[in-house]
Amino acid sequence: MKMNFPQLMKAKEKAVVGLTSGIEYLFKKNKVDYLKGWGKFAGENSVAVDLNDGKSTEISAKNIIIATGSEPASLPKGMLDIDEEYVVSSTGALALKKIPETMVVIGGGVIGLEMASVYQRLGTQVHVVEFAERICPFLDKEVSGMFQKVLTKQGLKFMTGTKLVSGKNNKDKGIEVVVENAKG
Repeated sequence: MKMNFPQLMKAKEKAVVGLTSGIEYLFKKNKVDYLKGWGKFAGENSVAVDLNDGKSTEISAKNIIIATGSEPASLPKGMLDIDEEYVVSSTGALALKKIPETMVVIGGGVIGLEMASVYQRLGTQVHVVEFAERICPFLDKEVSGMFQKVLTKQGLKFMTGTKLVSGKNNKDKGIEVVVENAKG
């Protein structure tokens, strides 16, 4: 059986649009105001927001929820520049045009491991490089260990206590990375 990856990506996009519009509908139905942009606290109960449309505003409220989304950790300048084709963020990983043969995931956090698990199950050989001595070091040690066992059974390969030393984008061969023990 062969995976129809373009169809999978269409289904993913349909789900994202449906969930996004569903949340916006629920906000409207329940009279919840929301803003899209960059916000910062201007006072104890107020937020200054630079809106995505170029305008800005300040709002005050008794209760404020700031949903920041996720942002990938950045690598040292020039080590591996994200081009969203060969070197991708978690967002770019959700928009690849084809299933890669191999993939190196830098960082053993939840989002990276989620992407690693998905692509491993699609047939990609995935290696995870994590600087800490275990994946998800913010979790309980036992939970982290069990999580790694489950992912290892899926076929993921782990290099913990390992750091990225350098990377080179070779368009003909893909990305070449050099890693070493985190302690040098």
